[in-house]
Amino acid sequence: MAALLLGGEMAPVFAADVKNLSVTVSSGTQANAYGGYTIEEGASALQNALTLSGPAKVLKASAGGWSRWGNAEWNTLTIRLDEDGLLGPSDIVSGGVAESEGGAAVHNTVYIESGTVEGTVEGGVAVGINGVGDGTGDVLSNQVTMSGGTVYSVFGGETGEGNANDNVVTIKGSAAVTGKSNAVYGGYTIDGNASGNIVNIEDDADIHGEIMGGYTRAGSLISGNKVNVTGGNVNENTVYGAYTETSLGFASAGSADVTNNEVAISGGSGVAEVYGGRSYSGLAQGNKVTISAASVSGNVYGAYTAYGDVLDNQAVIKGTGQAGSSDTNSVYAGFTNIGAAAGNILYIQDSAEIAGSAFAGYQGGFISSETVERNQVFMSGGSVGGDLTGGGSNNGGETLNNYVEITGGTVSGNVYSGFTDSADALENTLTVAGGRVEGSLFGGYSNTGTANENKLTFSAGTAGSDAYGGYAQENADGNEAVLSGTSVLEGNAAGGSSARGEASGNSLTIKENSEVKGDAAGGDVYMGTISKNIITI
Repeated sequence: MAALLLGGEMAPVFAADVKNLSVTVSSGTQANAYGGYTIEEGASALQNALTLSGPAKVLKASAGGWSRWGNAEWNTLTIRLDEDGLLGPSDIVSGGVAESEGGAAVHNTVYIESGTVEGTVEGGVAVGINGVGDGTGDVLSNQVTMSGGTVYSVFGGETGEGNANDNVVTIKGSAAVTGKSNAVYGGYTIDGNASGNIVNIEDDADIHGEIMGGYTRAGSLISGNKVNVTGGNVNENTVYGAYTETSLGFASAGSADVTNNEVAISGGSGVAEVYGGRSYSGLAQGNKVTISAASVSGNVYGAYTAYGDVLDNQAVIKGTGQAGSSDTNSVYAGFTNIGAAAGNILYIQDSAEIAGSAFAGYQGGFISSETVERNQVFMSGGSVGGDLTGGGSNNGGETLNNYVEITGGTVSGNVYSGFTDSADALENTLTVAGGRVEGSLFGGYSNTGTANENKLTFSAGTAGSDAYGGYAQENADGNEAVLSGTSVLEGNAAGGSSARGEASGNSLTIKENSEVKGDAAGGDVYMGTISKNIITI
């Protein structure tokens, strides 16, 4: 077989399975190179290996194992070319290739130590007779590890209609990926599901395009994918734990549920935006972004969906992590245009910095009747350059039972446990037990609706403006504000405040060593009626 390879294009091998073959190509120029290759119906390529080294040149396909009508499993491709070696412009460079419509690529591996690949590298690929779009087989547990060299793009596993699960891409050392668009995928499928894929960016790796742990254009589920960035330069590109296509306008695109995906950034540079999970019209649940070091220049989303619910997602900004390069960049644990935002959690810790505003759950963009509820913020340190909000709606959603707790750090804007532009703010709770807020404190805030049964507890730290249990354009009823301990308020305090409606049944308590430098009211109305409010000093 080695002699055939060195003489030119690989001749077909007819056998039940092609297994345990090892081929090394270290010189010369040829069209294709394979460790094991079979075109017999039902035959698989198993445990074969191809090594390309020195000044060898392969112009078309290179694969550790290639099966025309069966599976490709446990095959290996190793690339250690010198400066005179070259792969491409390549059709396929892969550890294992399953060409038939139903063939699977499983446990194949590519190692790239040095050299140039003018095309895409796949750990395992199910291509189909007419290309990747026809491949219906699964790609499972394949790997690509780059410690050096240059490639255009990298896929851990790629298929058309099959599932892409548990594939791993690691790019480290001095390796470079030069593709200007979607450069790195852990698992890629057009119509299948993508779960459990991992991408690792380490050391001095140089990435010139977007990074995605798992991708499907029209599948139903993307789950458990992860991207770890501990080093390298991403060159102002976006990182996704999981992604469904929206930008190309496919009729069936973007309907997948995006669940339990994650991005963790603890080093490196050049990340523009981050999405733990992003869907167009599906559920986004249980996704997470953690930034513990390095800087993200744009927005950060634990999860994002344009038309769906965002539930139980997290964003953690801690350590020396930085999110945003200007006050227009924000952090969202969960973001939806139309849908419910519930159970999302934002953590801000240590000396972390957020340049703009920060939200646990946010609903914005279009009119929606879904609620924003049970979102939480826990801030123990760091800084927020804009407003800090537990649950916020800019498009008609009711904010209910959201919670914000501040024990340290600095917020340059206002703090809202629940904020809504044109609905009601109900039963939200804000607790401040340390730190400094330059703006005002609101347990619940409604710009055009009512704020009822909200609560503010302020026991330590300072606030530079006003403090309200509930604040509304219309009615503010049954709200409570308790100022105690060593808290210092520069402005006014009220249990409930209404611009032009009713303030009824609100209460304000000021006790211990708390200081209010402005006015104090149980209930406050600019133009309306006041009844049954209580102030206790």
